[in-house]
Amino acid sequence: MNKFHSSRGVTLIELLVIIAILGVFSGIGYVSFTAIDSGSSLRSNKTIIKGYLEGVRSKAYSDGKHYKIIMENSGNNVNLKLYEPDSSNTKWHDLNLNRRCACYSGTGNADTSCDQSFSDSSVSSLTSVQNFDKVVKNLEVKNCNNLSCATETAAPVEFCFLYDGTSPQDKFFKIIGKNDLNIILNVNKTGYVED
Repeated sequence: MNKFHSSRGVTLIELLVIIAILGVFSGIGYVSFTAIDSGSSLRSNKTIIKGYLEGVRSKAYSDGKHYKIIMENSGNNVNLKLYEPDSSNTKWHDLNLNRRCACYSGTGNADTSCDQSFSDSSVSSLTSVQNFDKVVKNLEVKNCNNLSCATETAAPVEFCFLYDGTSPQDKFFKIIGKNDLNIILNVNKTGYVED
């Protein structure tokens, strides 16, 4: 009786096919992983910004003082800075004026009664509240005209919380993370931040 034995191994072609398949799956896995990482980073940064804004809102209410926030892009990061009214300025005590004028700083407003309603000089010449300066990494910010962000304008994003914890106007802005993932946030007139 004649037995046929074949001890055939893996051919070079079969080995190359297996390596190619593993390469394709590795590529898909890497792209999926980086997308998950980018989304996670954006959600984390959103939480940081919302927490910062809620902290400032609470500070405005507890201190009985208006506060202006400026968010500026700096490279791949966003700088958050907090400003308080000039101590020599008395117009900031008028809640209705600041609600109507959105905490205007300096002069040059179309409505001259709004001039210097928050501070006598522009915010850029004021010193920020040091304990509230913050840098959020790997993020960009832009102004939006509405919740769908039909029109975007460049930063800085600037708004204020009044001493009763409210905001003088609805403020929409977009935060943009890695891979152009983005979230539009809204600071409502009630002072609450929503996405």
